[in-house]
Amino acid sequence: MDGAAITPEMEKAVESECVSAVRRLDTAALYETITPAHAADWLAPSWIPAEGEKKPVALTLFVATIGVPFENELGDALARGEGLRSRLLTALGEELAEQAALFVERLAAEEARHESCELEERRLFSDPDSVRSTLATLGADRVGIAYDAVGHLSPRFTRAGVIPWGPPAKKKK
Repeated sequence: MDGAAITPEMEKAVESECVSAVRRLDTAALYETITPAHAADWLAPSWIPAEGEKKPVALTLFVATIGVPFENELGDALARGEGLRSRLLTALGEELAEQAALFVERLAAEEARHESCELEERRLFSDPDSVRSTLATLGADRVGIAYDAVGHLSPRFTRAGVIPWGPPAKKKK
């Protein structure tokens, strides 16, 4: 919050926005787990393990959003010149979008456990080609998620990325 002093009034405002945020959520999440044999060429960089990780045996491709109503409320606050509230809504929107991505991660973790695998570190896509390919692969347009011509995800508070699956652990004899 740019160094804003935490006062009792600020705490009440944060609490109030958190409570009212629930009414403005229109969440959606799409994901698909892909094996190397069925992966598109654009996913090639995602199969390269991060330092300290093993080569993935599968990838869960995902997109998750908190929807448009929250973004609209932020736009209204900006239009009214409510600077502090706008910053608060932005921070809350980012946190809620992160929680939406974590929801997908928990679903993928359960799926991975059934295959005796564990998830590696989630990776968010930032390059336009990967974001567009993710949205196209998952059919994100059917839930109103798009990528505009200037490189912004819409709705604003949306995450798109991939979660690599680590190989099954070898059982000790």
